[in-house]
Amino acid sequence: MTKILGYVLLVAGLLLIILPLFQTYQIFTGNAMPPQVFKMPETKIPDKNTNQFDVQQQMQNAMLNILPVELFNNVLNLSSWLMLMFILMFGGKLLAGIGIQLIKIHAGGNNG
Repeated sequence: MTKILGYVLLVAGLLLIILPLFQTYQIFTGNAMPPQVFKMPETKIPDKNTNQFDVQQQMQNAMLNILPVELFNNVLNLSSWLMLMFILMFGGKLLAGIGIQLIKIHAGGNNG
């Protein structure tokens, strides 16, 4: 029974490692999109007729031209996806390790 449980845990662990890797590969090759966890509202750039002495408004316009909001959305969504995949892969490593230990215990019991 421990040998069967060991193999089940080993396969489950390997699946928890392989599937996130495949999904992450799909996202980085552009075949899939990461889940949209973060969605910042789009900010419109006001007309060019803003007051030239309104430094805060001019800085905001310049920042929106240089770093669009969509860039922040993408970075945050990719970061959250990578953290989740890392956690799943780490859990898969632990499950596979437990499965290997169970298989070794069973194999050691038969030989000893």
